[in-house]
Amino acid sequence: MPKRNKRKIIGRIITVAVLVGIIGSGWLLYHHRRLPHNAAAPQIPQISAIKPQSRSITLTYSYIGQVEAINDTQIVPYISGYVNEIKVKGGQTVKKGDVLAVIKQDEYIAAVAAAEGDLSAAEADLINAKSQYERMQKAGTAVISQTELDSAKAAYLSALGNFTKANAQKQTAQTNFAYTYLKAPFDGTLGNITLSPGDYISPTNRNIMQLVQYNPIRVVFSVSDKEYLKHFQKDEAADLVLHLRLADGEILPQTGEFKYTANTIDRKTDSLAIYTEFVNSDNKLLPNAYVEVLLEKTYNNVWLIPKSEVLLKPDGDFIYVVHNSILQTRKVDIIGEHENQYVAKDDFLPDEFWVTEDVNESMLNQKVSVKNRAATSASEP
Repeated sequence: MPKRNKRKIIGRIITVAVLVGIIGSGWLLYHHRRLPHNAAAPQIPQISAIKPQSRSITLTYSYIGQVEAINDTQIVPYISGYVNEIKVKGGQTVKKGDVLAVIKQDEYIAAVAAAEGDLSAAEADLINAKSQYERMQKAGTAVISQTELDSAKAAYLSALGNFTKANAQKQTAQTNFAYTYLKAPFDGTLGNITLSPGDYISPTNRNIMQLVQYNPIRVVFSVSDKEYLKHFQKDEAADLVLHLRLADGEILPQTGEFKYTANTIDRKTDSLAIYTEFVNSDNKLLPNAYVEVLLEKTYNNVWLIPKSEVLLKPDGDFIYVVHNSILQTRKVDIIGEHENQYVAKDDFLPDEFWVTEDVNESMLNQKVSVKNRAATSASEP
């Protein structure tokens, strides 16, 4: 082989060897960088969670109520007669026992006098018959016959009966005379009076005058059976504070008093009537008016949850928690709403944290670490 060709072959071999060396070094360097020197342990996800601190909060529940008079009656006479005098005017406030009108009394005064005369005569007959009977009893059967004694006894008992009857007739006459005065049966305010002197009235008359009690006054509203169990059981009702908002927006300063509930649920509305009473000294509450009942109730040991962080499911309401470093869901007892938050009972376990960030459900039941552990009152308003 010529020397010149031999040199070319040797040069090509050297060139190939250099290229192979360069490529090999690059491949080793690339894989050396990709391979870790030490295998790292898997990272535990961190989740923002806090330990809620219980608090007290007052919630207000609103209902439509209707004002009712506790006492409302039509004044109706017990006896018949012509009206002699009217002592009041429409719209007047009266006290129990005040005389409203007087029926002509002549015949009733005469009836009392006649009854008193009959009673006096009956009393005299009774005294005489009693004396006669007592004398015969003392004489005995040795002087008078048994028949005469029996007759004396019968005369005495008859006189006693007539006296009792005459006394009852006198009381009736006096009662009828007293009924000539139409009196207010309770404190209240009179409505329009259609009565005039000279009118003939009797127990069948109506709309003579109406008397309505304004103070105190009743307000009735309805709740569902669930709300009744929640608010109006004996222990629960004691914590209620009742206010009223009038049609013009005014909230009355005086609070109401819970009295009682209806004894059955209304089938038509599936609700239960609640009866309350309010002081109404300024007569701002009028019967048949509609008002807004504001029921305030203070809850202790509760916490607030933003609505966006509650999982509403058919079997209950849930939130995410970290318990023993495991991400879980737990059921919460929601008792009301405050603005854009739910009010829930504080029944957290000592080692539970409430998750405050969005969670991927695939992380459930996995171990996590908690950050932002500081206690909080849970989204105070």
